[in-house]
Amino acid sequence: RLVAAWYGNFEWFSQIIQLFEFDDIDSLKDFRKKSSQDKEWGEYAAQLEVFAPERRTRLLEPLGAVKPEVLHKAIEESQKSPLNVYSIAMLEVAPNQMTNFTTAVEMGSKVLPIIASWRPIAGSPNLVIDLWKGDVLWSANEWAYKPALEAQKEMMRNLRIQAPKERIVPIYALPYSPLK
Repeated sequence: RLVAAWYGNFEWFSQIIQLFEFDDIDSLKDFRKKSSQDKEWGEYAAQLEVFAPERRTRLLEPLGAVKPEVLHKAIEESQKSPLNVYSIAMLEVAPNQMTNFTTAVEMGSKVLPIIASWRPIAGSPNLVIDLWKGDVLWSANEWAYKPALEAQKEMMRNLRIQAPKERIVPIYALPYSPLK
């Protein structure tokens, strides 16, 4: 099932991101089989070739720190009150820090607007992708200097030990996205 569709400058200018969710690998296999036999899906894929000649698929699984139900609830809420903008945080977790990092994300998700956290099934074992409600970084107020509280400094020191590299980018909901 389609969970979200966005555009943004995620990795390249004006990139389209579509997020599908499957209950298990068999559901993914079934989707791929049925879509390959579906005429409308074939027409969609042909049109997509014009707009997005370069495509990439990444198979992700929930990190475990943020339950999938949090994302499902955010989808329901966005149907009533669309946010239209979200943020993707891509973090490279340091070797031997995944357990500590996962615990930190789980604790942080209780007070921060993190609605999903995933990691690739193959390819980049230390990559974590978090989805945040709203544009958490790119507003003028967020960029203005203000002294950090000691708790914020401590949180960032710990985060940089666990995940030394992080990139955050805003993404914008497309009209057909269930997560609005």
